[in-house]
Amino acid sequence: MDNEEGKRIDVIAVDGLAGTGKSTLASRLSERLGMSHLDTGASFRMAALVLIQKGIAPDENEKMIEAISQVEMAFENGASYINGLDVSRDIRSEKVSSMASKIAVSPEIRRTLLEWQRAWVDAHGASVVEGRDIGSVVFPEALVKVYLYADDSVRSKRRTESSAEGLRERDQRDLNREAAPTVQVQDSVVIDTTLLEPEKVEELVAQLWMVRRPTED
Repeated sequence: MDNEEGKRIDVIAVDGLAGTGKSTLASRLSERLGMSHLDTGASFRMAALVLIQKGIAPDENEKMIEAISQVEMAFENGASYINGLDVSRDIRSEKVSSMASKIAVSPEIRRTLLEWQRAWVDAHGASVVEGRDIGSVVFPEALVKVYLYADDSVRSKRRTESSAEGLRERDQRDLNREAAPTVQVQDSVVIDTTLLEPEKVEELVAQLWMVRRPTED
């Protein structure tokens, strides 16, 4: 979404580690506020699925970029498509999750998908965007930034496709990668979702959006 330097844009950036409730919140907010919803994690999962299908290793940067550039990825109404084929279920396997986390450490992959993510919001307008570096890298000018976290035991139960060990490994990669690690930016609102019901989290962020967004004459 094009914007003047320093100007806030109509994006709610939802960041946090796996299992903190990002997707639930983003989906509820988009429906409530009439905004588009982008799960940036889906773009990494789609890219990972392409690489798995082509037998490309996560350290083969040039081959990865070439393979990803040869397919058309789309995310619409919560569903993921590669070359028009709905792959929403395929990208939710633990194998794809693991590969997605591995390729996410590649600066080249992140740059490629960053361009796709920004182009998506340019095309869809005001959006709720979820991920791990949305407020820090993808949309640092987002009007609202929230960072979700929750106890590890709760997160593990929420992530039915991931083992506790797999979740810990993913956390380490997401938090410690050199390229756009998961961080809590200074101007984000931090919400502990361990004990909060989804409706309460939704209400908190929706009210924040209504307060911060300029009223239109």
